[in-house]
Amino acid sequence: MNLVRYVTFRPIVIIACAYVIAMLLTCLVAIWADSPYSLWFKDTPIILLAALVYIVVLGIVWDGSLILIGLIAEKWHGQKTNEKPTSITVEATRKLRFFTCGPTPLILILLTAFVVLGTSNITLISLKLLGSITHWRDPYLWEVEGAAIMWLTQLPINVAAWDSLYHSAWGIEMFAAFVLILVGRGARIVLYFCMSLILLFYLGRFLGLVNPVMGPAFFHPEYFGYLDGSVTDKAMQMVSSVMSQSPESAIDRGGILLGGVSAMPSLHVAMVAVTSYWLAVAKRWTLFVTVPWILLVWASTVVLGWHYMLDGAGGILLGAACIWATRMLLARVAQEAIA
Repeated sequence: MNLVRYVTFRPIVIIACAYVIAMLLTCLVAIWADSPYSLWFKDTPIILLAALVYIVVLGIVWDGSLILIGLIAEKWHGQKTNEKPTSITVEATRKLRFFTCGPTPLILILLTAFVVLGTSNITLISLKLLGSITHWRDPYLWEVEGAAIMWLTQLPINVAAWDSLYHSAWGIEMFAAFVLILVGRGARIVLYFCMSLILLFYLGRFLGLVNPVMGPAFFHPEYFGYLDGSVTDKAMQMVSSVMSQSPESAIDRGGILLGGVSAMPSLHVAMVAVTSYWLAVAKRWTLFVTVPWILLVWASTVVLGWHYMLDGAGGILLGAACIWATRMLLARVAQEAIA
């Protein structure tokens, strides 16, 4: 079987072009800031392989379950010859299976993961500029939200539950991408989703570059003692160790640990909001699941001290802007040729 004949190349080329533009822009800023730049971080293959295996395993489980249901229905119906033909057959499940969507959507997801990882270079630039050109903006946000955050930290908080929600974000995000491929049934909506995420992460990281924000738990750790020993506590220690290094040293930590120095806007919340939007475009009923998901993720970022409340609002506004920009950018290039 020739796999190439089943690949729709136009959306792949569009994402590749977006990467080249983003790469060149980031590289130019890195040169201006005298900051290191990397096209390929040491953990890049691990991240891409993990994403590939995760989605493929989901696809195998989903398709296998549908085929099994079809086989059981056919066998059950075969024992009742007086009934009308069953509508549930192995062949009928093809329109619901993951692998019948073709390889293009999966390629787009993996390519987007690679492109987004490239924004770690913007974090290196931020480390280079902090203290000399840019400065933390936390005092301004704390003046607005400090009283509310201090009240919040006095409440009984189940840190383990919030930890699970916050740190499972990428796993849930990849599952949502898998669902989008299933309900979208083609590369078109996946292309829009991927382009939105690329715009979101590059614009969000550049905004953080010029307006760096630590986050409340970094700015006033004395109010977040309940995090001691938690997953978030360990993660914050790792982030702090990266932030305390020079860009030349930090680059050796890998792209995943360079996920972002600035908390404003919250890309955690923005990513969830953008994904929820495209799921709703494919199937409106998904909003019953995704709206609570957005609110819970937003709450987790504040409860765990990663973000201020305004960071989440900024993330949603940025997500909306990226969705609009994606629609404008792809209006002429993503026509019926992308099925």
